[in-house]
Amino acid sequence: MPERNNPKEDLESSYLKAKNAALRLLSYRSRSEKEVQRRLQGRFTKESIDRTVSNLRDQGLLDDVSFAKNWREQREKSKPRGPAVIRQELQRLGVAREIIRETLSDFDTSSTAYRAGSKYASKLSLDNSIVFKRKLGSFLHRKGFQGEVLSQTVERLWRELLNP
Repeated sequence: MPERNNPKEDLESSYLKAKNAALRLLSYRSRSEKEVQRRLQGRFTKESIDRTVSNLRDQGLLDDVSFAKNWREQREKSKPRGPAVIRQELQRLGVAREIIRETLSDFDTSSTAYRAGSKYASKLSLDNSIVFKRKLGSFLHRKGFQGEVLSQTVERLWRELLNP
């Protein structure tokens, strides 16, 4: 008679495989809880995924608040984006709205827009103010800046480049 596997061993084995897969994901970059859950779905049982996420949360390896803050900081440093774009990115990654709201509560839109536009503005021709302002404004809009901040940043960069 063939030996039957112990259901407890199967559950434990599935959990360990799910946890190892999650740890591999986290070795590349931090991730949100939802992101880890999505990546494990279809490969492991719901119980294994829930246990893995809970265990990683308890160990401090999954923390949506820290994840959202780090995401924002990285965006501010390396690829400046407006709060609307960062909000969309975090929502897509499964971060709760309240955490996103808290993460962006003290966001300095003006200085971030300035940093985002400075490098691009220096590449633009200063021959025609209308073309310069339209191109820079479109660039900043694509990066998620809008309204008064966008227009003030465009004017500031125009003045600074015109009169260094």
